[in-house]
Amino acid sequence: MDMAKLGVYLQLNGYNLVRDEMIADYIVVTSCGFINETTKMALEQIERVKKYSAKIIVTGCVPDTDIEKLKSIFSGIVIRNTELEKFDDIFGKFHKLKDIPDVHDMAWGSKYFCVEVSRGCPENCSYCATRWAVGKLHSKPVEKCVSEIKLFNESNADKVVINGDNVGAYGLDIGESFGSLIQELPLVENGYSALIDSLHPKWLLKYYDSILDAAQKNTLGMIVSAIQSGSERIIKLMRRKADMNQLKKAFLELKKVSPQLILGTEVIIGFPTETDTELEESIKFVLDTKIDWGHLFIFSPKDGTEAAAMEEQVDENIKIKRINHFIEQLKANDYLVHKEEKSQAVIFCRKEVCMKSREADNVFWKHCFDTICPNEQGQEELLEIYRNTGDISNTIR
Repeated sequence: MDMAKLGVYLQLNGYNLVRDEMIADYIVVTSCGFINETTKMALEQIERVKKYSAKIIVTGCVPDTDIEKLKSIFSGIVIRNTELEKFDDIFGKFHKLKDIPDVHDMAWGSKYFCVEVSRGCPENCSYCATRWAVGKLHSKPVEKCVSEIKLFNESNADKVVINGDNVGAYGLDIGESFGSLIQELPLVENGYSALIDSLHPKWLLKYYDSILDAAQKNTLGMIVSAIQSGSERIIKLMRRKADMNQLKKAFLELKKVSPQLILGTEVIIGFPTETDTELEESIKFVLDTKIDWGHLFIFSPKDGTEAAAMEEQVDENIKIKRINHFIEQLKANDYLVHKEEKSQAVIFCRKEVCMKSREADNVFWKHCFDTICPNEQGQEELLEIYRNTGDISNTIR
């Protein structure tokens, strides 16, 4: 979102956007410090562009999540997520960044429309460094969110992503709530058009009645709610409050009232002190609730976080063994799995969702298939194999 808005801002201030780094006067590198692997990718990108004559500006999360690592390779201009107005000191000759309307474009494609309802996060998860980068919670007024959904309804996009750094915390700073927001948004019934992203399980449970009502109307196409673990003990160590039994019942009921609704999640593998038994609890939760789509991440200790300083860190070889075991259990239960080579994150999706994505009313079934196999020709080949044999379990890595 920031980079799309920044692009509009730069052009309004008389700058041309170019793809050729060799002719650029400035190169803006946006960075992700979510896990150590994404930090490594960002640092490698910064090292790569240093060979050009352009002035380099580094923004994004890494200046807050991994400042010492950044300083070790870069001494140029750094603009943190919480101080984006500093771009005005360099580029703001005619227009200030704060005066540029939000841009709803997404890198996922022209059929996606993003409505960022809030920024910032009030949580204190013990493993998370990203909260240092996103700052305090700032929510948009309900009326502004409603007007942006109306813009989506009038656009050519068929998927709206309702997000924030912690979307369920929406409104805590302005006397509103995520539950009331969902009730106010003018989403089309039976449209399956909305993806609620980054919804902490505690907010899903707190505002469950509003979410259930939206699901019954089939306005929601997908909800991503990161459990991070199926173990109550590990959840407590993570400082994430959620009743896992209540959450399991909620997931199952949501699927009952809206069978095409995609339920997504994230699971961290190898959190400090995690046992093999607790890993099985995570696997069991995913399989029992028939989670449709999700991410698996190997625990990545971020310097300065509480979790990184915990004793009984799980050995890296054991983490790899556990994530591979998780993958095998998913495959044995009709899930397709794709591993991202750079970040080492694992994406999984129910086979039925992928294979029936083109006949489903819910457009997010196809979205999920795209994350498993982004190439259209590859999808056609998989569908053909499935039609002929009914088995594609060994065709995706």
